Amino acid sequence: MESKPDIDDLVARLRSRVASRRRSGAYPAGLEEEMTGHFQRILHQRRAPAPLPDLQGPVATAGQALPLEAKRIPAVSGLPGGEVFHKTVARVVGRQTEGILQQVQGFARPVQAALEALVAAVQELEKTIHVDVAQSLDALYERQAAQERVLAAAGFADRRVRAPGFQPWFSSERFEDAFRGSREEMLARYRGLAQRLVGTERVLDVGCGRGEFLELLAEAGVSARGVDIDPDLVKRAAERGLSVAEEDAIRYLSDLDDQSLGGIVLIQVIEHFSAQEIVDFVALAADKVRSGGTVFVETVNPQSLYVFAHAMFLDPTHWRPVHPAYLAFLFREAGFAHVDIEWRSPPPVGDALEPAPPDSPAASLHNENVRRLNQLLFAPQDYLVVAIR
Repeated sequence: MESKPDIDDLVARLRSRVASRRRSGAYPAGLEEEMTGHFQRILHQRRAPAPLPDLQGPVATAGQALPLEAKRIPAVSGLPGGEVFHKTVARVVGRQTEGILQQVQGFARPVQAALEALVAAVQELEKTIHVDVAQSLDALYERQAAQERVLAAAGFADRRVRAPGFQPWFSSERFEDAFRGSREEMLARYRGLAQRLVGTERVLDVGCGRGEFLELLAEAGVSARGVDIDPDLVKRAAERGLSVAEEDAIRYLSDLDDQSLGGIVLIQVIEHFSAQEIVDFVALAADKVRSGGTVFVETVNPQSLYVFAHAMFLDPTHWRPVHPAYLAFLFREAGFAHVDIEWRSPPPVGDALEPAPPDSPAASLHNENVRRLNQLLFAPQDYLVVAIR
């Protein structure tokens, strides 16, 4: 007689095999979570569906009443001689009764056929929803998961395309020092902006970087928290005692309660967002900032060609500049009560074209052309959108 296998031994061997394959790297990161989600969806769609109410019974009962005939009208009566009276009346009005019944019959038969067809359609729809649609959704989930694995392997972050595979060997802090300015320079540059948030309760600094603006807010007595996707910069900010989180900005905002923020600040961040992230951010800001709250967005000014020769392409993670008119439009469309644009960071003195002396030939025409060129080439390098909820 063949002995039954030891279930405990089989489970132990299976666990050992799985652990060995995991150590060898045979299972990609996140596979177990994906499989758990897959089986949960399968169990959900295999769950016993709530039964439909009995539709066929009432329809069948209604069908049994057909055909409508005069002879099926009861003549029974509890009164003496009542049955004879009813039969006599029936013979007198028989023709009229038969005509009425034929009309009702002509209406009842199509209605009965329509009810039977509706019952069959409802039953077929229920089957389709609980089987075909559920299986199709599960197949879509699996296709999406496969695509996300491919994107992750290629270095794409969180389904939002940023800088695929960009993993520099230099530190972000060194890059900030070299091209954005020292910590002291940033503190001096943005102190006035931080003062404008005095009295604001709970500010979120998106893309907080090294945390200079968080320091200024703390100095001004404003409660604030920062979020950034760069782990090195988050670590440096945390070491200075600042409240920071290493997280994607859109996802972080999505998880906050509505109207839970007094303000949001993005300083030189939105040009790192994709087009979809920009509209998602503005929509989320409208939800998360309470009435009267403020959103500051500073970014490079694409209306200044000076920017394209300097700041714009200096940072390899910049996506594209955002036109000030478009960004202001988004905030207005999202329901912000007041939206203003402020121009910041003029080019260094001496870089712009100089006008001709007033007494030189054609000075008026020459200087007008110089003015127009300076407006195009040497407009302020940055602009600030101030949106009040």
